Amino acid sequence: MTSPDSSQILAGQLRELVGLYLARQRRHAHEQGLAQTDRLLMLLHRHGAVSQTEFGRLAGLDKSWVSRIVERYAEDGLVERRPLESDRRCIELHLTPSGAEKALAIDRVLTAHAEAFFGTLPASTHENLRQALGLILEALQQRDPQEAL
Repeated sequence: MTSPDSSQILAGQLRELVGLYLARQRRHAHEQGLAQTDRLLMLLHRHGAVSQTEFGRLAGLDKSWVSRIVERYAEDGLVERRPLESDRRCIELHLTPSGAEKALAIDRVLTAHAEAFFGTLPASTHENLRQALGLILEALQQRDPQEAL
């Protein structure tokens, strides 16, 4: 049996880190009264107006889920659906002022959760962590800048 190389170890650690963090973030969001789909408002806020198809791609959701989520957002007054000027058959999604306000509130809840987590780590490690996370973020953005949340 061969021992894993450093890239295999890093891959495993990254997958475990992301999985654990997302599970804890979801639990925290639920405890704060946020719906599972609320994070998608932040996606619209960060990317601005996008087609419904592009929104589905960015969110990693299939067409039927996207339609239901967008319908609920529209009913709640968080999103407006507008036909694209260049192709009236395509729908572009725009956050309403209420949707933008809610997206910022969600962002504050999730940021506070992350800050609380980093507060449990020794302050002496924060600079190294910031640099390491910056490198990871930069590498991910270079692969596909549109995926950055």
